[in-house]
Amino acid sequence: MQTLEAIAIRKSTRDFNPDKTVSDEIVDMVVKAGCQAPIGANKRESLHLTVCRSREILNEINRSVAAAMNMDERDFFYGAPVVIFVSASQEQMAPGIEFANTACVIENMLIAATDAGVDNIYLWGAVQGLSQNKEMCAKMGIPEGFKPVSAAAIGYSLSGNAQPRDLSVSLSVNYI
Repeated sequence: MQTLEAIAIRKSTRDFNPDKTVSDEIVDMVVKAGCQAPIGANKRESLHLTVCRSREILNEINRSVAAAMNMDERDFFYGAPVVIFVSASQEQMAPGIEFANTACVIENMLIAATDAGVDNIYLWGAVQGLSQNKEMCAKMGIPEGFKPVSAAAIGYSLSGNAQPRDLSVSLSVNYI
């Protein structure tokens, strides 16, 4: 698949088949793609990836986040069999750069997953709830001094394949 074709096909999936696994080879390729993302000042040590295939851990995160947000328990991961959390060191070279760096890593992973025929979604809200739970972060093996920023959920959609979108200019743009 060509890069622009993968970009045109990629869509956010909210109906993963929890019983259909993603191969280790594809997960490794997605992680490697994320590791090739541009990082401010090339400070790669400022980010950490946690690959979670444990439904038990994901369910525990769901319960924890729902309780912290005073809402009914739900599946914030949409049944995805794999969730890759991106955490950032609390020591950053510039305010907010951890969000930009994390977004670059996740975008690379989502495009790579799409290229491999794997559906995906960028996650932020529930991850912000998780970042406040130090015990859960420790249980997940997130290094001391790091906080989860965002995540990529990958798997196979119950509703089928995405159709390519027209690659058009849909944001406000000016040329000078």
